Amino acid sequence: MTLALVLAALGLAAWRAPQLFVLAGEGFPGPVWPAAGAYDLVEGASGMADPPPAEAPPEAARVRLAESEGRALLMERGGVLRREVYLGGVDRDTRLNSYSLVKSLVGALVLRAVADGKIDGLETRLRAVLGARAPDVSVGDVLTMSSGLAMSPEPPKTGMASADDHAFSPFGPLARIHAYGIEAVMADLRVDPEMAGEFHYQSANTALLGLMLERVYDMPLPELLSSLIWKPAGAADAWWRRYPAGEGVSAYCCLYARPLDWVRVGRFLLDNGTPGSPFLPEALWRDLLLPDLAPQARRQGVYGDQVRHDVLDRPDAALHGAFAYFSGLDGQTVYFLPAQDAVVVRFGARMQLLHSTLYELFPDG
Repeated sequence: MTLALVLAALGLAAWRAPQLFVLAGEGFPGPVWPAAGAYDLVEGASGMADPPPAEAPPEAARVRLAESEGRALLMERGGVLRREVYLGGVDRDTRLNSYSLVKSLVGALVLRAVADGKIDGLETRLRAVLGARAPDVSVGDVLTMSSGLAMSPEPPKTGMASADDHAFSPFGPLARIHAYGIEAVMADLRVDPEMAGEFHYQSANTALLGLMLERVYDMPLPELLSSLIWKPAGAADAWWRRYPAGEGVSAYCCLYARPLDWVRVGRFLLDNGTPGSPFLPEALWRDLLLPDLAPQARRQGVYGDQVRHDVLDRPDAALHGAFAYFSGLDGQTVYFLPAQDAVVVRFGARMQLLHSTLYELFPDG
């Protein structure tokens, strides 16, 4: 009887949520490389020498990092690595899981596609690139996560389930995308009219953007990232998770790279490429990292083109000004501080206070 019940339960699970077996076979991508699953190479620059080790951060910054189970904290200013520390068995050569940090690089590549004339603009309908199976939304809608996506449950394909990440279920949209890839499930995506036009954090949006980029450039996403950002920034080889039962990489997650290489990528984007070869036209670069936002909007936190924005405004602190940041699960963060000409990278196992991290790292402003 017990065996019969087990077999019946497995059969029901295989019918209701076959992605469970796919994802169980892969396992959850861990925080440190190497990791379970299949990966594509993001080829880095060859012959790049690493900078000499930098000084440790101020004591308050190191304590905060340790208390939040941090793994790495680096600060670069004016093109020079000034602060650097690793904890928990991590060292400079350890590659760590980006989680959602990589979403922001996909967002930057979408703006580059506009600059390159690969798409006419952010008003372009996604169906013009991906065909009639795609949701009826604009590129701008998915770039800002205001598309309001929902997906037919599996099975039966009746009703709709929100594609929001915070509503994650092993029976839900994100689990299916994570197993099979966005192209395999795209026909089941729809727009919920009650959600459209409002911000909803949905990795499905980034997955759609990644597929769009591959189509308009006729190039796999890892090669595109390598060509336009990773190599020009001088970063070393990285590894990007592939869908275990689908085509391509998970555009929204799981790029394994050294924190030092995130510093290099951050500097490349903060400088908008190189003087002789800007990454974006000035207006698009400002949209990415320095959008024109009201102070109150910044204080509340704003999500832009797959990039978050905030402001440092403690009246008694030396450090002030607007900043942008890439954000990933459990507090992986890449900060861009234009007023300080600085990039900060933080990796860890738990969230760390966003503003306090910077105030303690820059006690003198």
